[in-house]
Amino acid sequence: MLDVIPIIKSLWRNKTGPLLIILQLSLTIAVVSTALFVISERITNIERPSGMIEEEIFKIWMRKNSPDADMEQIIKRDMEIIRAMPGVIDATPISSIPLSGGGSASGLSIKPEDRLADFPSAIYEMTDQGLATLGVVLIEGRNFNVNEIIFFARENPPEHTVAIITKDIAAKMFPDESAVGKTIYTGKLPLTIIGIVERLMGPWPDSEYATSTTILPAIAKEEAINYLVRTESGQRDAVMHSLLEKLRSIDSTRLVGDEKSIAQIKRESYSSDYAMIKILSFVIFLLTFVNALGIFGLTTFWVNQRRKQIGIRRALGSTKTGVMRYFMLENIVLVVFSVVVGTIIAYVNSSYMVRTQSMETLPITYVFITALFLLLVTMLAAYSPIRKATQISPVEAVSNV
Repeated sequence: MLDVIPIIKSLWRNKTGPLLIILQLSLTIAVVSTALFVISERITNIERPSGMIEEEIFKIWMRKNSPDADMEQIIKRDMEIIRAMPGVIDATPISSIPLSGGGSASGLSIKPEDRLADFPSAIYEMTDQGLATLGVVLIEGRNFNVNEIIFFARENPPEHTVAIITKDIAAKMFPDESAVGKTIYTGKLPLTIIGIVERLMGPWPDSEYATSTTILPAIAKEEAINYLVRTESGQRDAVMHSLLEKLRSIDSTRLVGDEKSIAQIKRESYSSDYAMIKILSFVIFLLTFVNALGIFGLTTFWVNQRRKQIGIRRALGSTKTGVMRYFMLENIVLVVFSVVVGTIIAYVNSSYMVRTQSMETLPITYVFITALFLLLVTMLAAYSPIRKATQISPVEAVSNV
């Protein structure tokens, strides 16, 4: 380590190149560490469990052919046909699709229309087959009974119904006691909680109440409805296409389509997150490549400029290993200075993002990871020109001086 002070003095005497490299590396550390943190957050967001058996479920949309057609009878007929198909585990009509970005929500309260104590929740309407179709885990209470399933017109809503809610909203509304058996309200409509499921994502995965979900057995008779179908493992796509043809053949005058797997819906819902991950990954690659080129060029320049110095050191007994260690240490010094400056820049930027974008503070771990990564890159980039420097003989180095 006795070479550190002479190295610093040497760099300062020819400071333009080293300062540019330090600035470049510092900005890279700040940008890359922030980018890695954002990528990590996006991946964590995407990988959150939805509560469903995503790979086994698909949805089909159906619109009846006539305003006078009885939607309840159409749904019941279709459900019998769907459940009888080979490869189908279960199926349910559902008002909206989890993770789809479209659906209904309501504020829940412990007292009727108590907007001061309002708990936002996504609302799903489905039958007693809904939990089995989704694959959600019932952790307390019971499922719907068949006699609790209600098909109603919007102008004639039920006066009371039961509900199953997620653990997340149960904990918010009743933090110190069980929610099962309690009555809550959505507007004036009383809901008796009969069950709690472990987890079920709402239609809006980026909302503050993404995991606050309420399931009702009261299904509105609209012009259109979604069907969710769960299949045996590996048969989803085949069943989806066969079912589409089957439902169309029963009644060719109605509209049946928009078939999508839950996995596809999830990819579309998180498309902005996937795009951000790709963009930031490219930025990291580009900055790494540019820095590697910069270090390679600067080290090559220094070696060529100091051929006489290298030759004299070799003549005075310095070994090839000693020459390599000197230049490697020189690059380490540059990286250390860059880490200090880059950390300051990263945390100034992080504090700004916390204030303006409500992001979390950048963990120091990402700065350390980035610094170690760039140290490895600089060492690899500098290795080739440094290795050439070790091949310079004393006679060759001084002969042209």
